[in-house]
Amino acid sequence: MSRNKRANRKYLDRLGSVEFFSECSQRELRAIASFCTPIEVRAGRVLTEQGADGRECFVVMQGQAVVERDGVIVGHIVDGSVIGEIALLGDGVRTATVTAATDMTLLVLSRSEFGALRGLGIASTAWRCLDGIVAERLAQLERVASATFASTTPFALSRSQ
Repeated sequence: MSRNKRANRKYLDRLGSVEFFSECSQRELRAIASFCTPIEVRAGRVLTEQGADGRECFVVMQGQAVVERDGVIVGHIVDGSVIGEIALLGDGVRTATVTAATDMTLLVLSRSEFGALRGLGIASTAWRCLDGIVAERLAQLERVASATFASTTPFALSRSQ
């Protein structure tokens, strides 16, 4: 197998290990990969800002981030998580600020790429999984917002935990 094919296979295997895409076939993973733009970000970079317009979402391939809402830490992002999907599935407004806590490897999907990917009907189980993640996150954010004081135990924003 050529070096390029091995690298591509490794990339698709890694993409398939993300819970959101775990039910996808190799053909579907290739299609997903064609929509994604891989980027590297340094620790400290703000990925999303609460209240801003959400134009893209991120799939965390490697690294960790901190989630804040109204200046209070409400969670942590880990490998395999999706960031920014709530804005793309909802009204387009970011619900929290997410800042890279470590250097990160991310896959970026613009709003149009995200919509096109969903429109292709790739792995309907992936979309049901994402809908479940969004519902859990919105419920947790609502609990945080309605609490009279901030919790000292942040939640992990990953379905794998």
